[in-house]
This record gives sequence, C-alpha cells and structure tokens, in this order.
Amino acid sequence: MESSQSRRQFLQGTAAALLTAAASYPKLSQAQTIVSSDEDAYWAVVRSQFSFSESAVPMNAANLCPSFRSVAETVTALTYDIDRDCSFNNRAKFGGLLEQSRATIAQQINVSADEIALVRNTSEANNIVNNGLELTAGDEVIVWDQNHPTNNVAWDVRAARFNLSVKRISTPTSPANKQQLIDAFVSQFSARTRVLTITHVSNVSGIKLPVKEIVEAAHAQNIYVHVDGAQSWGAMPLNLRELRVDSYSASAHKWFMGPKEVGLLYVHERNINRIWPNIVAPVGAMA
Repeated sequence: MESSQSRRQFLQGTAAALLTAAASYPKLSQAQTIVSSDEDAYWAVVRSQFSFSESAVPMNAANLCPSFRSVAETVTALTYDIDRDCSFNNRAKFGGLLEQSRATIAQQINVSADEIALVRNTSEANNIVNNGLELTAGDEVIVWDQNHPTNNVAWDVRAARFNLSVKRISTPTSPANKQQLIDAFVSQFSARTRVLTITHVSNVSGIKLPVKEIVEAAHAQNIYVHVDGAQSWGAMPLNLRELRVDSYSASAHKWFMGPKEVGLLYVHERNINRIWPNIVAPVGAMA
C-alpha cells in the first residue's frame, strides 16, 4: 500500500510538469484525463511521446534526456522554415517567438523576462558569468568540489590568467542536517572572498544544497553567488526570486526534456551591468 501511494503521489507531482504544455501535446492532454484512473494507461501515453527504441531505455537524465516527439518535430519544422526562406523578413518572426519563450520561462521561475538570456547550455551560461565578472588579482573564488567542470575548471583557468585564488570546498558525504552543508561553505568565507559558485543539486552525490540559506550568509559578506541548476530545472519547483541568487544556469535538454542547445542564464537585475559580455555583435548580426 505504501508503494502504491508513493507512486500515486509521484504521478500527481509530475503530471503538472509534463502537462504544462498540454495544448502543444494533444496526447499528453489525454494523459491528464487518464492519470487519475489508470496509471498504466497514463504511462503508455507518456511513453508514446518519445522516439527511443525498447532495446535501450535512457535513464541518465543528469546528462541528456530525449526530447518529446513534438519538440523534435517543432525544431525540424522551424529549421525547415528558415532553409525555405532565410530572408530577413521571414526571420523577423523569430524575434517575437524568442521574447515569448523568455517570458514563459521567466514566469515559470518567478523572475522578469529582462533577467533571462537563452544560451546554448549550462556550460555556456557558467562561462558567461565566469568570464564576465570583474575581479582583480588576489580576489578569492570559492567553489564546491562537486561542481561540473565548467563551474570549477573554468575558474582554475581564469585564476591562472588573472592571479585569482580558488578554494575548493568538500561537504559531508552523508550530512546529518542542512546546517552541516551551510557551515562547510560559510566557515571558509574570508575578507578576500568575492564569488561563491555552487551547484543546486549534485550530479555526483545527489546532494541538494540549502541554497537560500547559503546565499543569505554570502550576501551578508557581499559575496556574489552563482548557482548551476542543471540538475534542478525541470526536476523540481524553482523560485529564483525566493532563492535570491545572483545568477543561475541550466539546460533544457536535461530534466526538462526540451530542445538541444538551449540553455538558461538568469542574472538578477542588480547584477546585469556587472557581467561583461563575452561576445559582442549588433542585434541580429551574429554569423
């Protein structure tokens, strides 16, 4: 009974995420009706939305998830649309679609559209922050040793170029409570610490950091906090206004099961002018 109840609760919790775009996925709208009465039928409808074969079922959502058929078909159709007519006049409509996408994502994570940039992936978003923040020789950057390389090694490279100091922090393998996780970082803050860059949920251990409390402690010492959310966007409710992070990165091709090469970069409005651009080009002139 406990197992059945747990599964039912899981369905209720995930149905909203799967069916947010029900208008775009008619068969998932059907699943919304099924979910309350027949779980097996529900999962059969969900399964039908993916193209992978039965010989190998992808389970590594931390790396790359298959997109819904509807997503892949839409990407193909939009690519064909440009190939059919690559004129400026035809491409102009994509500007409106981009703003619509930014507004939808902003509403989902409770921020403003002006604070959202759609980039290629989490790695690119991490590097935009890494290369964009203005730091001087001797400044200290604290990183979590469970960060993705683009949120760790990239800081080592910048430190080597500009004489920064990078301090790696380990956390307990099996923390007894969230205070142990908070203390692991806060205890290492110093007068030289300018940036704290961490991961919301580790793809190494599955540990979910108490980001809100860590951010609060960091801000009390005027430390900028960047969070890699590759393993949280699409996997759990996300309210960035509540977390109060300075910047946040994520990818659509992981838990969100969205299109490939679409990443999320959130930068709080107070920090936008602090991030120097890595690529400079007139609007619409990228080649």
